[in-house]
Amino acid sequence: MSINALGVVTGNSLQEIDKASVAGAKSQPARQPATTEDTTSFTSDQQTVQSLSQTAIQTIPSRQAKVEALKQAVNSAQYQLDSDKIAASLANADV
Repeated sequence: MSINALGVVTGNSLQEIDKASVAGAKSQPARQPATTEDTTSFTSDQQTVQSLSQTAIQTIPSRQAKVEALKQAVNSAQYQLDSDKIAASLANADV
């Protein structure tokens, strides 16, 4: 069997070509289906990860006081939105 410059098979019958393709298929390993599951692995030690997690969870005391005051204002319907500040922020946002 030979293939010319145009990719056309010459010199063999279809039966010989089928036998060659079947023989080639038998010698190739079966393909495994592709997985669509994401995986993650950590290369840091467990103590470092736990330390970073604890730091992220901790809150700054001064910020906590501001958050509590804001929660109380929202819950008591005393918090007023400033539409001019909201519009300016939206206009300046890189969206």
